[in-house]
Amino acid sequence: MVHSSPEGYGRAAARTRVAPERQPLRPAIALAILSLLTVLLELAGVVLVFVAARTGFLEDLARDMDLEGPGFAARIIVLILGILGVVVIDLGLKLAAVVLGILVVIRGDGKLRIGASLLLAVALFGLFFSLTIEGSMLSGGVETVFAVLQWTIEILRWAVTITGLVLLGLGIGEVRRARAAQLPGLR
Repeated sequence: MVHSSPEGYGRAAARTRVAPERQPLRPAIALAILSLLTVLLELAGVVLVFVAARTGFLEDLARDMDLEGPGFAARIIVLILGILGVVVIDLGLKLAAVVLGILVVIRGDGKLRIGASLLLAVALFGLFFSLTIEGSMLSGGVETVFAVLQWTIEILRWAVTITGLVLLGLGIGEVRRARAAQLPGLR
């Protein structure tokens, strides 16, 4: 809520703060945990792809796979179900982060709100936008430009995620200290 007085038109208006006991501390903690789980899932995916590429595991698997063998259909079904499971878990984490982010942005204040806003922006960006540019139709220079653009967006997304997590963590600490200062006997 913003208050202004007639004599303070040129100055910044004083902003009332949300009381510490009214800050959404548990949803903020849940948002931080979900965001960390999302980051860990993404890191695990990157590591698995890197390890599979470096060891040649996928090439060996594809070379040794008998397309007409008895277990081929079962392997493909397990692979598809595994991929769908990861997609559903990732989508569920992002949707939960969006709901918690909205709650913390609406009811929170200060660093708690700013951190939740950044994490909400990253979650919404990940839900509605995806940038993957590949193909043999692109010429060398255009392909390089798109690859640099893709990496730049990815680095920006990671930077915003880390900044949001740090600010959310600082906000959680501030709210906890403010609550402890108000109720010293209930520690």
